[in-house]
Amino acid sequence: MKNRSIQADTIELVLGLRFSLVVCCLVFPFTERVIQAQRVQTRGTGTQSSRNTTVLSPAARAAMDAAVAQLQQGALAEAERAARQAVLTAPQSAVAHNLLGVVLDRAGRAEEGYVEFTKATKLDPNFVSALNNSARYLAEHGQTKQAIAQFERVLKLDPGHVQAHYNLGSLYRDAGEFVKAAEHFSQARKAEPDDPQLALAFLSVAYRADRSAEADAAAALVERVASDDARGLFTLATAIAQGGQYDHAARLFARVNELTPHTFEVLYNLGIALYNIDRNDEAAKYLAEAADLDPRPAETHLRLGLIASARNDWANAITEFKHVLDRDAKNASYHYLLGREYFRVGYWDGAISEYTSAVKLEPKQAAYVLARADAYYRKGDWSSSAQDFDLAAALDPSRSDIEYWQGYAHRAAGDFDLARDFLQKFLLKNPDNVDALASLGYVAIEQGRLEDAEAPIKQALKLDPNNVPVLYDYARLALKERNFAEAAKRLQQVLANSPSYTAAHYQLFLAYTRLKQTELAQAELTEFKRLDALEKDSTKERMADEKIRIQQMLNQLPQ
Repeated sequence: MKNRSIQADTIELVLGLRFSLVVCCLVFPFTERVIQAQRVQTRGTGTQSSRNTTVLSPAARAAMDAAVAQLQQGALAEAERAARQAVLTAPQSAVAHNLLGVVLDRAGRAEEGYVEFTKATKLDPNFVSALNNSARYLAEHGQTKQAIAQFERVLKLDPGHVQAHYNLGSLYRDAGEFVKAAEHFSQARKAEPDDPQLALAFLSVAYRADRSAEADAAAALVERVASDDARGLFTLATAIAQGGQYDHAARLFARVNELTPHTFEVLYNLGIALYNIDRNDEAAKYLAEAADLDPRPAETHLRLGLIASARNDWANAITEFKHVLDRDAKNASYHYLLGREYFRVGYWDGAISEYTSAVKLEPKQAAYVLARADAYYRKGDWSSSAQDFDLAAALDPSRSDIEYWQGYAHRAAGDFDLARDFLQKFLLKNPDNVDALASLGYVAIEQGRLEDAEAPIKQALKLDPNNVPVLYDYARLALKERNFAEAAKRLQQVLANSPSYTAAHYQLFLAYTRLKQTELAQAELTEFKRLDALEKDSTKERMADEKIRIQQMLNQLPQ
């Protein structure tokens, strides 16, 4: 913003509201716009002047002129002495109090400055500069609502007040009200449409306020002004990235990387921009280079871990997430991510351990409890799984599938009464869920409630006629009902769909035995023994292989 020339009459100073933009842990220095314009106008002209009618003596005017001159030179102590002399000489002058407030604020004594701004507004309730300055103090001290109200009052008195529009834009941006922020920044730009810093402020919200065409024009202005200045281009890329325009941001960050190669901040942000447009191979390259330059920030390793995970590169994903936790072990989501990678490779104990750490850090986060419940289930710890599903349901009863998982886990744990209750609740909302119907039928068979088992099993088969596990339970039901001929018929259907279904051969052996069909029974028993032996050997081999695989996986990771 252009500086106004100093004149010998009424002096009105307006302080600006500092702001900065942050996009995903950016640490490169950001050019801040700090509006601190000296507004000096002849008394009685324009709305910026105080309407306080105090007649200033020559001594008071001389003191003010001296204070302004010292202020411009950065001689704050001398400026304060001159400003206090002006107030002493003209105690009823709103302008003098406003001037003293500005000097005190610049000297880092904001609270004392605010007292002077308040005195100025009491002497002249419509003194725009003092109102704006006191509003800025309120904003910088967390009194956002009061600040907004006072800035709005400034605009009622002076609709074109650039600083008020700018400051309101900053406040509304910080509050997430991007439409309002964009409008105020746009109004501020009308006074100085070629100001690149005002254009940057507008850019910080314009894309999110659906003003893309104006934002593109503002970006073109800033890029033209920045030319080959790396800092200016980096700042522009930051603002564009904040608006979600990652493709454009990536191009700008790449250009900055050419101008200032091998800089952590540039490489990191280039990697993040590329990550956000799914160019993960390139993102990984730049993020890895950034991590080599400065391995300390957890965020770099986090993104590398996410990219590795998306590539199904479990070894690097686990390595990077462990690096993240080395730097920030108190973040529950990081433990969850590492647990998820362990889960994906079947390392249940590792997954449970990390999920447990996440739960300890955020005990009310149902997602972490659900993840641990699933890991317990896969491990075969049915009781712990059921307990966790119940806990997750208490934490988040709104989940539509939670009763299904509670029922399934309690069924596996042998808690059939609880399993039945949860499955029935789930089926009230999801009456055509085949798995839930089949599980409800299974539970009824296990409890000996044969009359209750038939309806859900038949409904499941109606929905999925060739579902082998459901056909098998339907055959078991016939055996329990001592209808051996029907059981044999149903088991033959099971084996027609799945000839190696070991348990079905054994059940068919029982059915043929009851039907006194000795040869068929013996054939089924022989086949059962063969398949069972193979299955046991296979299970032993699989468990041994799994143990070796997990150990090899752990050995590949850095200690």
